[in-house]
Amino acid sequence: KTDYLMRLRRCQTIDTLERVIEKNKYELSDNELAVFYSAADHRLAELTMNKLYDKIPSSVWKFIR
Repeated sequence: KTDYLMRLRRCQTIDTLERVIEKNKYELSDNELAVFYSAADHRLAELTMNKLYDKIPSSVWKFIR
């Protein structure tokens, strides 16, 4: 997950993140896709809150669409 998260941190906007998610949806195996989605959700929380997190606090998830 950390490898995907570090790559996804290059995405500076939610639109860019969504494009990367769409692209990888068709290229990764099911196991890799589950890990990738976890990292993508983590990055989405970071972009929404405009902060970097090692672990996302549970209180942040209510702000994620």
